[in-house]
Amino acid sequence: MTQQTKIEWTDFTVNFWEGCQKVGPGCDHCYAEARNQRFHGDNWGPGKPRRYVKGGIAKLHKINRGAEKFHEENGHWPRVFCSSLSDIFDNAVDKAWRLEAFSALEQATDTRPQLLTKRVGNVFQMIPQSWAMHWPRHIGLMITVVNQAEADRDIPKLLDLKAKLGISWVGLSMEPLLGPVRLDRIVSPKNWGENYDGWTFDCLTTGDYYTLFGEGPSLSGDGPWRDVAIDWVIVGGESGHHARPTHPDWIRSLRDQCEASGTPFLFKQWGEFAPFDPAGNETDRAVFKIGKKAAGRLLDGRTWDGVPT
Repeated sequence: MTQQTKIEWTDFTVNFWEGCQKVGPGCDHCYAEARNQRFHGDNWGPGKPRRYVKGGIAKLHKINRGAEKFHEENGHWPRVFCSSLSDIFDNAVDKAWRLEAFSALEQATDTRPQLLTKRVGNVFQMIPQSWAMHWPRHIGLMITVVNQAEADRDIPKLLDLKAKLGISWVGLSMEPLLGPVRLDRIVSPKNWGENYDGWTFDCLTTGDYYTLFGEGPSLSGDGPWRDVAIDWVIVGGESGHHARPTHPDWIRSLRDQCEASGTPFLFKQWGEFAPFDPAGNETDRAVFKIGKKAAGRLLDGRTWDGVPT
């Protein structure tokens, strides 16, 4: 079996190419960009070429071949984060590369690929036609959400995709968390369609929400929209030299919202800042920059490692 990753919410990472472009505040201090520069790459930013990773597909196939043994040893099929050093729905990527990656992902049926994107608006137009008709059951889709504005803008789009494409599970990567977010009161964008004026819904529970794909608002909860909700919430603070602090109450609020709805919640890390006092107790009075390792990932004295079934 190939080497596993230290990322808390996955087992392996696979990259089909390297490089990206910043699209939001969560990208400000991108670890992947810093890594690219450290190894003398020039694959970040407008007009910069992406670097094809020759061993990416081979690595995915290797993980898939070893999946049964992994399952026997760990009790679940290998989770694979695609792509940790890029965005699979990046506009600047060669279309042939993406189609090749989708084909490999579709064939790796004994893995559980996690497609994470900051470009949810590109998903429907970039997936293969076969996925638009029948999304592969073993593949999940996640989006990055770092503040309330991104939640209101992008979560309705993600839930539309889940309903339209029949995606098995969808999730949120809320890292770095840059502000308080209420997932049980998402304010959907206004004026997206004729006679549509926006409304509020709870994305953590099954029930009513509008659809983007032309059918109009679904206010009754009837039809395929009835069982649509977010299946997983991952939260983390920021690490790195220029890290911004995350307030403990922002994290606790998201945990409590997930607990109330039965949504799996995973707290990945505090990042560079954490509640701390010399006696080793957590305090809400302030957060201190103590380093990622010292800060750890305990929240209220325990780890939170929820995952979708």
